[in-house]
Amino acid sequence: MSASVRIAELAAGDIAEALELWTASEGVGLRGADEPEALARYLARNPGLSLAARDGGRMVGAVLCGHDGRRGYLHHLAVAASHRRRGIGRALVERCVDGLRREGIAKCHLMVYHHNAAGQAFWRSIGWHARDDLLLMSTHLTDDRTA
Repeated sequence: MSASVRIAELAAGDIAEALELWTASEGVGLRGADEPEALARYLARNPGLSLAARDGGRMVGAVLCGHDGRRGYLHHLAVAASHRRRGIGRALVERCVDGLRREGIAKCHLMVYHHNAAGQAFWRSIGWHARDDLLLMSTHLTDDRTA
């Protein structure tokens, strides 16, 4: 990772810029649950775990990280196309995992779209593995089907 890239906590004031990065990144699926207010609540519930990478002040990477008290979760890891293959994604993940360990979390999950071959390859390259013993199931708790 370049010495000019700095990693720091993703703060509520960074949400708009993170949303721009995630929107521009293939493989990242944003839904109604990713509205700025919901993201601010997530950051407040998981202080210090979500991260942003900046190069010269410009956000070039971001990831949401949190836990429910027993399992950690990573969401929306993205690195700007101009800064990929420089170790930024790996560094963000390592810092998230370190933060989860400090919180006493022993296992972490993430979700990757089936069609996101590049995302799957990245996660495998840094030691994560796909599970074939589970099926993710969801339900909507509101009438908003975009959440």
